[in-house]
Amino acid sequence: MSNNLTNINHCKNCGFQIDNYSFCPACGAKKITKRITFKNLTQEFSDRFLNLDNSFIRTFIQLFTKPKYVIDGYIHGVRKRYINVFSYFAISLTIASLYTFVLGKYKDTIFSNVFTDASQIEVSKVASDLSFDYQSLISFLTIPFLAFISRIVFFNYKKYNLTEHFVIHLYAYSHITMVISFITLPLLLGLKNIFLILWIQFPVSIIYIAYVLKSLYNLSLKKIVIKTLLFSLIMAVLFIIFSIISGIIMIKMGLIPTREPATI
Repeated sequence: MSNNLTNINHCKNCGFQIDNYSFCPACGAKKITKRITFKNLTQEFSDRFLNLDNSFIRTFIQLFTKPKYVIDGYIHGVRKRYINVFSYFAISLTIASLYTFVLGKYKDTIFSNVFTDASQIEVSKVASDLSFDYQSLISFLTIPFLAFISRIVFFNYKKYNLTEHFVIHLYAYSHITMVISFITLPLLLGLKNIFLILWIQFPVSIIYIAYVLKSLYNLSLKKIVIKTLLFSLIMAVLFIIFSIISGIIMIKMGLIPTREPATI
């Protein structure tokens, strides 16, 4: 069977005439003239994800080395050099889902190693099941929460508005989620101590966000330390309030077992 398709005169994505073009001048889509084969499928995968010149690898590396170039560039219209913020978020969710899938296979052992009380183990399993089931929603709702806190902390700076803080934290959250997933999964499976991993995740996330904001706002070390402490304080207070409300709702819904009062 021939791999050639019929002659392509119009872009399959937007309909623009592309007789003499390899890429559509209107939308930038590549002109496809051959059928899908295993060879060109693996080549496309290699070009997109394994080539050091592609936008994903460039974005991933420079969110470590030059986060201001990536995030501030995107905010001000640089959209081809780096991967789109929502695409980057989608990739991070995929990696986090794989992390969650593997973690779910070992959660019984992990919680048994941490807790001795059966009710504590049961509560932890219920909470983890809910977080696994609604992971994407929780992740997406976390971003406006962080953006709101960030805008409060930087109320005296007019450089970025609330929506732009959303973009900042969408990039930062996606990036640190991927990095932490790669780092902590082997540790979690080896140590089987979820609290130790949480103690690693939280400070690493806060430090990275502080690093990104320091870069974007050109702050001194002293100023970013003060802003980070304020950010952490506000987040801790809101998290405690959210946890209490969530616990009450879970009890009311019967998701968390309650102990019966002792009878005499």
